Amino acid sequence: MQTGLALYIGNALKAQGFEVICAGTPSAVNLMKVADPKKAYIESYVNIDKCIDQIAKGTFDVDLAFGFIHKDSGVQYLGTVAALSKSTPIAIVFGREAELLSKEVTESVDGVQVIWETAVHNPLPLKKKLDKIGKWAALVKG
Repeated sequence: MQTGLALYIGNALKAQGFEVICAGTPSAVNLMKVADPKKAYIESYVNIDKCIDQIAKGTFDVDLAFGFIHKDSGVQYLGTVAALSKSTPIAIVFGREAELLSKEVTESVDGVQVIWETAVHNPLPLKKKLDKIGKWAALVKG
């Protein structure tokens, strides 16, 4: 589910002039590389732990940080990036516990935009909510 939505968001971001970078665990990055072998949507990839390290050292940052969250570890990753980065954090929360997790994200991540749905395999409800946001540049901190 998150692979399809990540590619959808990547497409929208590229169309709006953003450079699109995917940070994730090795497994998540490999899923994305298989789904987008010609880098039509995602321009580059980085291990999430290396990404966090670079942000902490001040050698790398982003304008928007999307976190796909279906369990507590996703909350922790997005929270860490949000605490260290100048980026606007955006949580895409899904799964059977999405409502509970969305409350956890809201309470623990400063300045976060939360989009959630109890969807497990169908990305369309989340896609519809993403479409309502429109221009991503409007969320970039000045």
